[in-house]
Amino acid sequence: MGIERSHGAAAGRARLPALTASGVVAGFFLLEGRLRQGGEARSLQAGDADRGTTRAIGAAVPLAVGGPPLASALRIRRLPVGVGWMGTALAAGGVALRVWAARVLGASYTRTLRVREAQPLLDTGPYTLVRHPGYTGALAMWTGYALSWRSLPALIAIGPMLVAYLRRIAAEEEMLDRVPGGGYRRYRQRTRRLIPGVY
Repeated sequence: MGIERSHGAAAGRARLPALTASGVVAGFFLLEGRLRQGGEARSLQAGDADRGTTRAIGAAVPLAVGGPPLASALRIRRLPVGVGWMGTALAAGGVALRVWAARVLGASYTRTLRVREAQPLLDTGPYTLVRHPGYTGALAMWTGYALSWRSLPALIAIGPMLVAYLRRIAAEEEMLDRVPGGGYRRYRQRTRRLIPGVY
């Protein structure tokens, strides 16, 4: 009886990173809508510049959310609990970065790719480090969430999300390159896309 109770407690502690990271992701979804300012920012009506990237990200969400727990249930290549907690910390850091980037963008933080009239080029806050800190934050959150489940196959679930964000970055940079004045092209020359000094 005591051994069973001890085993159950250990199993519960082993699940804590994934439960905590799930709370982090749920918190992100609750915050995400509040960070968008105005109807245009919340709209899912996409123009040509979006190139279907908003739909692609939306389609990748169910796999990113549901894939890690399913992979974890297979009990293949179980990672140490410490890795799970590192994943949880990465997910929380990713959400914090995403929120910071959204707050710096203000009214320019939109669901679909669009440029406002006389939209300013932002190169403050996290935008001094990389061109797409919000996407860096989102990808860190999904990677951390997958790791929190302590299953290597869980990382496969973020593959479609990574592809969708890379497509979105390409479409967004093409859209911003067309903004008159050439400021974005100059900004691109001095910054990396997602990881400072790397990519």
